[in-house]
Amino acid sequence: MSDERQGAPELTLFGAASRSDSDRIAEAFDSARLTQARVLAELTKSELAEKIGVSAAAVGQYESGITKPRPELVPELSRALSVPTSFFATGRPFGRLDSTNAHFRSLRSTRAKDRAKATAHAEQLWELTHALEKRVRFPALDLPEIPIAATPSEAAQALRQAWGIDRGPVPHLAATMESRGIVVCLIPLTNEAVTRVKAYSTSALGRPLVIVTPERFKSVYEYRFTCAHEIGHLLLHANPLPGDRQQEREADQFAAEFLTPRAEITPLLPKTVRIAALDNLSRTWGVSIESFIYRMGELQLVSEASIRRAHQRLAGMSELRREEPLTSYPGELPTLLGEALDLAARHGFDRADLASELCWTRTHLASVLGESDSRPALRVVR
Repeated sequence: MSDERQGAPELTLFGAASRSDSDRIAEAFDSARLTQARVLAELTKSELAEKIGVSAAAVGQYESGITKPRPELVPELSRALSVPTSFFATGRPFGRLDSTNAHFRSLRSTRAKDRAKATAHAEQLWELTHALEKRVRFPALDLPEIPIAATPSEAAQALRQAWGIDRGPVPHLAATMESRGIVVCLIPLTNEAVTRVKAYSTSALGRPLVIVTPERFKSVYEYRFTCAHEIGHLLLHANPLPGDRQQEREADQFAAEFLTPRAEITPLLPKTVRIAALDNLSRTWGVSIESFIYRMGELQLVSEASIRRAHQRLAGMSELRREEPLTSYPGELPTLLGEALDLAARHGFDRADLASELCWTRTHLASVLGESDSRPALRVVR
């Protein structure tokens, strides 16, 4: 990509398709693309209908494939949903994902519309990965087969062995995951939906995807535990039960054993809950003080009353409840997708080409890549 292209503001002509283009897209209209775009825009059918001047029933028929929108409505849909008109055309790979095939933390705190948006984001992440994999060879998936009867702790020990992590802290966890074929993505945009979802994962589309939202990467410690938690789901739970307490408990147990193996960490933990000692361990092992307190209870080293008092003390020690950024630890910022795009660009396929192939704006591409793009996006308005 030339420096001139990189420095230029993005010009996006939403709804500026010619009549012949609108006719062609309306004829080959992909109803699932309309649903995906609407869900990502967080609009109901009624809200979208009002924006384009039709009934909610009409939008429902477009999305179910019963009817197709008139050609003159294609530019209106483009403007309302902030996607190029070409986004609605058939012919591109589409990784369809049902929300029941992804691991979500809690159904009680996660609304159906939030899970739908997270699912649509995972679909697009798969589509981006698929487009890059046509041009760049990604690392082969390297996850061991775990026996059905294995406990979460046994699964964690098996993974450490398979990945050659014999002893000590797990270094640069995100980089390790990516080197073993797992795609890790950070959603950079903070909104209510991603705050409620927090993190999720799926292997239903082939290559495993782990998606972490801002709520979980404010602190490198919470982020590392979240990533390990999602690996636990991928290894232990081939059939996700979103929000299932037992599966969530098992994923937590896996993460605790993977990051702080019982045999190694037990001799290092203090006999009583001493915050200063746990703070030192936290910095060494890349695990939060809170996690160590829970770990001491899990290993039955201290009583439940001691654990409650320790959390109360820690709550009043603001200097220790720090939110160290991901950059505090090398190898925790995902780079696989960005590096794949850079490699493709060196061979003549840059991000403008990728955005065009996906029928996305470059701003949206940057978002799915987990990048922050502060450049202005200029749009033609009527």
